[in-house]
Parts: sequence; C-alpha cells; structure tokens
Amino acid sequence: MNIFEWLNKKFSYTFALCFFTIFGGWMSAVFGYYLGTSFILSEYNEMHSLAIKWMPLAVLIPTLLHYITFGFLTPLGIPAFFKSLRDVNNAFKGGTLNPSLSDENLQVLYIQLSHLPMYNMVAASLFGTLCGFFLMGFGYYDMITHGTFTIIKMKIGIKIVTIGVLVVVVLYGMSTYLLTEIITNPHRALVYQELRQRNINIYPRGLIGLRIKFSFFIILMIITLLTFAAMMEQHRLYEETRYINILTYFLVSIVAGVFLMYINSDSVMRILDEMGIVTKRISSGQEAWFRVMSYEREFAEIEFSILEMAKEIEEHRKNLELKVEQRTEELREALASLKEKDDMIQKQLEIASNIQRSILPGRIDDWNELKFSVRYIAMEKIGGDFYDVYQMKGDKLGILVADVSGHGIPAALITSMAKISFSSATQQYDSPKRVFQEVNQNILEHIKTQDYMTAFFVVIDDDYNVTYANASHQKAILIRSDEGRTELLDTNGLFIGAIEEARETYEEKETKLKYGDRLLLYTDGIPEAANMEREEYSVERLLEISLKNRHLPLDDFTSYIIEDVQRFKGKAPVEDDITLLVIELARDEAVDIIKQAKKLIDEHKYYEAIDYLERSLALYPNNRKLIYNLAKNYFRVNNFGKATELIEQYLEMDKRNKYAYYVGGAAYYQMMNYEKAIQLLEKAQSLDPNFTNALFALGMAYKKIGMYQDALQIFERVANIDPDNKMALFEINEIRKGLA
Repeated sequence: MNIFEWLNKKFSYTFALCFFTIFGGWMSAVFGYYLGTSFILSEYNEMHSLAIKWMPLAVLIPTLLHYITFGFLTPLGIPAFFKSLRDVNNAFKGGTLNPSLSDENLQVLYIQLSHLPMYNMVAASLFGTLCGFFLMGFGYYDMITHGTFTIIKMKIGIKIVTIGVLVVVVLYGMSTYLLTEIITNPHRALVYQELRQRNINIYPRGLIGLRIKFSFFIILMIITLLTFAAMMEQHRLYEETRYINILTYFLVSIVAGVFLMYINSDSVMRILDEMGIVTKRISSGQEAWFRVMSYEREFAEIEFSILEMAKEIEEHRKNLELKVEQRTEELREALASLKEKDDMIQKQLEIASNIQRSILPGRIDDWNELKFSVRYIAMEKIGGDFYDVYQMKGDKLGILVADVSGHGIPAALITSMAKISFSSATQQYDSPKRVFQEVNQNILEHIKTQDYMTAFFVVIDDDYNVTYANASHQKAILIRSDEGRTELLDTNGLFIGAIEEARETYEEKETKLKYGDRLLLYTDGIPEAANMEREEYSVERLLEISLKNRHLPLDDFTSYIIEDVQRFKGKAPVEDDITLLVIELARDEAVDIIKQAKKLIDEHKYYEAIDYLERSLALYPNNRKLIYNLAKNYFRVNNFGKATELIEQYLEMDKRNKYAYYVGGAAYYQMMNYEKAIQLLEKAQSLDPNFTNALFALGMAYKKIGMYQDALQIFERVANIDPDNKMALFEINEIRKGLA
C-alpha cells in the first residue's frame, strides 16, 4: 500500500491529494522569496531576518487551512468544506470506487474529478496569497513590537510580498495542477471506464491545452532570468554578503525547474504510452480502455476518437459474425451431408481468435528417440509458413511443414484454416496421402480464393519407419550421418487448395531412419534466399552445409544453417518466410524400456508393467519419459494418488506436455479434487485449444462444482470442434434443462 492509499483510508481522498501537492507550495514560497528580495537594494539584512523568522509560521497556517478545507479532519467528523470534495471522498471511501453509485451520481463524480485539478489549483493560489498576507502581518507586528517600523521598510516589505505572492500563485498553482492531474488520473479513468461499461457515452473532459502547459515553462524561465539578473546586480553592490544567496537560488531554481518539467513531461508521456497500449489492445481484438486519461483538450479528442473507433470496430465485428453465421446457414442447407454449419463456425472462430497470434508450437517435445529442433523467421508480422506435430492413431507421429502463397492477413486465414483441417484429418488417417486429400477437399470447400499451399508431411511409427508425401513443396533432405551422404525425399503431388483434381496426384513413399540420421524439412525461404547480386542460396548449398556440419549438436546444427543463410544473404531484403525443422533419431535408453512396458500392457499385465517401469526408474531416476509412462500406468490401475504424485514430478521438468496435464487433471477428478483438476485441465487446453478430451474433462469438473454456465460453454466448444461428440451433446442438453 502506498502513502496516498494509506492517507485516503485514514483521512480522505482529497486530503491525501492535498498532502502531496502542498510540497510544491513550500518550494514555490522559497522561490518567491528569492525573487521578491532580489530587487531589494536597501534594508536587505533586516528584511531577510524578518522573512526567515516568520516565513515558517506564515506558510504553516495556510497549509493547515488548506488541509482542513480538503478534509484533514474527516476522521473527527468534520468533512471537507465543499460538496464536490465531499462527493469525491465518499465515492472513494476506503480506497476503492463505490460500485453502488447511480448512473447520475457517477456522471457527476466524473465531472468533479475532472475539475479537481482546477479546484486544487485555485485553492493553492488563494492560500499562497494568504501566506503573503500572514508574512506581511507578522513582519509589521515584529517591527512595531521592537520599535523598528519605518514607512520605507513597510514599502519594501509590501514590494517583497507582492512579487513573492505573484510568483507563488504562478508556480504553486501550476505545480498543484500538474501534480493533481497525475495523482487523480487513474481514478478519473476508472470512473470513465465504468460509465462506458454502463453504456453511458460522454465526451472526455479537457481543462487546458498543451500550449498553456508549455507556456508555463516560458514564464518560469523568464522569472528565473529576471531574478538571476537582479541578484547579480545585488552581488555587484554587496559582494561580501550576497554571493551565498546566488548559489542557493541557483540550486533552488534548478530543483524547481527539473521538478516541474518532470511532472509535466511525465503527464504527457504517460498519456502517449497509454494511447500506444490501447491501440495495441484494439489491434489484438481486446477491449479498449484507458488506465489514465488526459486533461488536455487535444489529447482528450484523440482518446475519444480511439474509443469510438474501437466501438465501431467491435460493432463491425459483430455484424461480420452475423453475416458469417447467415452464410454458414446457407452452406449448411446446401451441403447438409457435410455438416458445413458446425465446421464453418468453428473455423471462423479460430481465425478470429488466432489471426494476431502465432499458430506455431513453441517447442516440440521428444517422441520416443526422436529429437526436434526448429527455427522460424517471418518476413512480416503474419507469415505464410507454418509447421505442426500431430499425435496420430496407431502410436504414430505426424510432422508437417507448409507454405501458403502470399503473406499477411490472407495467408493467416489460409494457415489458420489449414491448421484446423490438418488437425482433423490426422485424427482420422495415418496416411500422408489421405491427409493431403482430405485437407485439399476441405480448403476447396471453405476458402473461395486463388490462394494455395505447398506442404511436406511425414509420418513416423515407433519402429522409425517413415512414410512421406510431398504436395509441390521443397524436397526433404535425409542425412545418413554414419554413411556420410544425403538423400532427397520427394513424391508427386499438386498444390493443396488449388484444384479438386489434385487429390488424384498425391502419392506417398517410405524409408527408414537409422540412429544418427537427421531429416530436414524446410520452406523455399532457404534455397531461394537471394543476396545483393540476386544469386540464390540453392538446395545444393544447403546439402553441402548440412552434410559438412552433421556432427554438430542438433540445436547448433539448426542454428548454423540459419546463420549461413543470413550470411549469404547479407544486407539484401528478406523476401520470404524461413522455416527449418530438423528431426534426429538419437538413442535413448528409456525408449526400449517403454516399448517393453507397452507389450506387457497390450497383454493386460498392468502390474508387471508398473513393476518393470519402477525398477527402470530406479536406474534412471530423472528420465522424464519413464516418469510420465509410469504415471499413466498407475492411472490405468486406478491408483490415482500415485499417478498425481508422478505427474507433479514430471511437470516440474516439462511444462509443455498437454497430455501430462490431461492425465493429472483426470486423476485429480477421480479423487474428487475438482479445483486441482480444473487447474491442470485448463493448462492442457491452453496448450492446445482443440484438445477435446481435456476440454470435456474440464467441463465435467466445472459441472461437479456447480459452475454450470462455464461447463455449458466448454461442452459447446467440444461440440463445435467435434460435432459428432455424443457425450458433449448429452451434457449440453442436460445442463440446459437444469438451467431452464
């Protein structure tokens, strides 16, 4: 809790505000004194002594009056003197905005907060003037008491006080305004946001313009120069006594100038920074709201325009979704057998949510004895390359590298659609050829553009047999490390999404990986990378570099190739996205153990498999694969406590395995620890938003703790992804009946 919040809770909001701004008054009083005395060439020493003697009291009394006026005595039952101040204090009583305020009171509060810097500035100016009257009165009393009163001294005193008060009014008033603006800005923005949430659309209020703010510093500079000139004249006449005053004034003027420049520039920079943040929120589809809002008319107009623009964008998005839904209904009626409505809704929702963020997996986990290394460099913020890894039926792994024609938003739409199509197809088929046929048909039915996609798809089983297909993509490179040679893998196949007849052109071939082999999948951004002389990097150079550096560690190998491409390209502009995915078959002692355990499981010898894995884990206690597989086997025999213990141990080492989160969540669900189950299942679906098993289990956990609306939303997501999921449809009907 900061000091402002503490003062707000213990006293009142406006006193907490006044507490901080009063320091500017003290500084201004000192500044004003130096300016007032700088024009005095006689009776200086006596007037200086009087000022030093009585100025603290003359400043203290107006300070206390200022505090009391703004609510210093609120804890004693004496509130702030003015209604607008009392309203603000009541609205923020306890440190937070009162949510029970009516719409009318909230609008009044916004106006009062908007005017608060001006209220405080006026109060500061009045009490600063009062300080001058007190100082003059105390000085008069002192001279009368000690018999030193003369008309000349009184005139000098009036001159000092008058000049000092003018300076205090200018400096103290403006510093108070700037500080009040900075302190109240977040609370004013909070009230404005609450108004917009209640559909009360009012124009942001601006008090002054930027010209006035920056004109203030010209005034400050003029005052400073005049004072300095007058003090130098004093120094010329009274060199032995006035030199220290010049040094002191010099330090005070620097501190005052830096302080006021800081708070003024900070108020402007905070607004500019916030505008940048809000525009980024709008571009990513998030709600537009300001944490701080400007008091300057120029910025207020821009802020209002940004909010109105965000509102129009949101309305346009809703209208677009309505049109998409209507179009989807037409397609569903025309193609009822293909269930177009559900597919289109899901695809459009995925495009809307993922268009501004990466659709690429952050890291590819090891699979059996396969290790992966990937590098992706986009030419623009949204690229046309993409890659993915799929767990396929029959305990096989599918690896895809693809390249969509074009860049930017159109490419993002195609890649998002293709990602969904590949995810769906790989759940049905384990043949690269059949996957290409299914995706080609799917894209032709849903994307009515001239865009197309090239792709290379590889399927690897647990014996490391490789089945691959090429849809007009770059040939894959297979490095036979022990033999010191390379092979180019290729098949026939036209572009995906170009023509329907392409389905008849796809074919697939097979090969087998040996330990130490590396398989390179890449896009044309590598061989077609051109230098300043328009020479291309070429597949031949890639083959040579890959073979020459095949003994480098996997990540170093991948990095070296990318660095070599960049060295070759030099300062030439990037003309295409670059993707390089390298697969290495490296011996891992845990894989043979896991395969043997799977054989026992296939024979329904679950406890023998557990015993075998436990003994193996004792030999390799930190092997993640053994820990994960042992956890799954404990889950199979309903030992959920042991399963969760091992899953938690595994997740300490690997936080990217969605299946581990799913197994852990399912185990906690069986133990009726629904809160912990929800935590893990939400993490699983965050790693893969289309992970239907994790989504369904999450919906069941929400249902168990009575969060029926959340459960309904989850089950509807499952139904959108998998329209044939009867369990999800059943749960949707049951919850809707219960809510009705």
